[in-house]
Amino acid sequence: MRDLIELVGLINKTKLRSNEVMKSIIEPGSKMEILFNALLDKKIENDEDAKALFKVEDNVNITSLKNKLKERLLNALFLLDFKDANFSTRQKAFFSCYKQWAAAMTLMIRNAKIIGIDQLERLLRHAQSFEFTELTLDILRVLRLQYSTVDGDIAKYEAIKIQYQEYEQIWLMESKAEFYYSELMAQYTNSKATKTEVMDQAQAYYKELEGFMAKCPSFKLHLFGRMVHLLIYNSVNDYANTARLCEDAIAFFDKKEYDSGLPLQVFYYNLVVCYLQLGEFEKGQQVINRCEYYFEEGSFNWFKLQELFFSLAIKTEHYEEAYHLWEKVTNYPHFKNNKTQIIEMWNIFQAYIFYLIRVEKIPESVLSEQSKKFKMAKFINEITLFAKDKRGMNISILIIQILYAIADRDYKKSVDRIDAIEKYCRRYLKENDTFRSNCFIKMLLQIPIANFHREATARKAEKFLKQLQAQESGTASQAHEIEIVPYEPLWEMAIESLQYKIYKKKD
Repeated sequence: MRDLIELVGLINKTKLRSNEVMKSIIEPGSKMEILFNALLDKKIENDEDAKALFKVEDNVNITSLKNKLKERLLNALFLLDFKDANFSTRQKAFFSCYKQWAAAMTLMIRNAKIIGIDQLERLLRHAQSFEFTELTLDILRVLRLQYSTVDGDIAKYEAIKIQYQEYEQIWLMESKAEFYYSELMAQYTNSKATKTEVMDQAQAYYKELEGFMAKCPSFKLHLFGRMVHLLIYNSVNDYANTARLCEDAIAFFDKKEYDSGLPLQVFYYNLVVCYLQLGEFEKGQQVINRCEYYFEEGSFNWFKLQELFFSLAIKTEHYEEAYHLWEKVTNYPHFKNNKTQIIEMWNIFQAYIFYLIRVEKIPESVLSEQSKKFKMAKFINEITLFAKDKRGMNISILIIQILYAIADRDYKKSVDRIDAIEKYCRRYLKENDTFRSNCFIKMLLQIPIANFHREATARKAEKFLKQLQAQESGTASQAHEIEIVPYEPLWEMAIESLQYKIYKKKD
């Protein structure tokens, strides 16, 4: 049902939904229209909900009805007009070119070759100007065959042959860059842990791609080639060099004769991450304001951008704004249909938001009626993907459990949690890429040693605090997502939660 919900949502965003054409796609008053409208109004999420729409005597085959609706809507995609949509000029051109390609090939297959070839020749210029290499090759292949075997036009054939060989080489370079990037990113998808071992691999890949990029300004080659280059520094969280490369990439794609779209999303996003980690908060805010145009609301990348908004608010201690952003995102239509890593990240954000409420950094008065009271047990049960990310996001999950127990003055539970995290620390957090987390956890370990006494805890943790402060988050090799709230202010909150009296553990 999720695929159909997504398709209905897409149709609803376009003019097609509001014009008379829709009536020719779905008959008014039909069971198909009933199902479509129910999906549109978010009244159904599964087959059981769909069955409840119809009376028993209607004897509706839901599977068949869904398949027919899906087929109708897929066919309607060719009727969509993206001219007014919030897409880049290249994205709009991509949709337009492939519609024309489908039309031209239909004409060729039906032996309307005069108009078919005319369409292909026009389309070729359009595809080349927007650097659609694969489409250009397909057009050249058809024209090459036509000029050589049907028309016998040797001059045209030779010209097309040269172009084909040129674009074939471009395609090979683009394909290699895309493959190298995929190989590297496959190691990152479900983990936030730092991958220092990726650095050497990325350097070897980029060494080969660098020569290609120097002689060819291809859009796709530079998109993936520059992202491979980025991973050399991203893999060890070198934010200063990453920022430099992002700025260079943005300048390159800004010089294109068309609006590049996707590359600007990618490099602006990474640039904001760098500014956040380097403490360049004003620059980060400016970039976010500038680049939001490139992110389609409700898309995967839009949700990732909201994560940066959240981080910016937290790191600049605009905690109330962070709360309102969390509420906005988690109440967004079909938020629960997102990928697991998106949902779980915002669940982790929720845990920290309600901790900030618990320690009075966010007043309870800002809570809306829709906001539910946070329950730790429910939170732990809902985190399944990142719980496996032992040197990544699972660190944040373990830390917030301890902080909650301390804030609630449930010292018995705190001791149990801290004992568990001490073993965890010895097992998983030995490397430099988790140095700051290691320091912070050692600070937490001093709390039960000091019998939960505020001043004694501060004294015992002082040397670890100095080690933490010596390696600022912007220069640490630790993945930036792990510190939801920077450890320095988070430690102050933990200390403030303690009392000026000794807790004696009961036997």
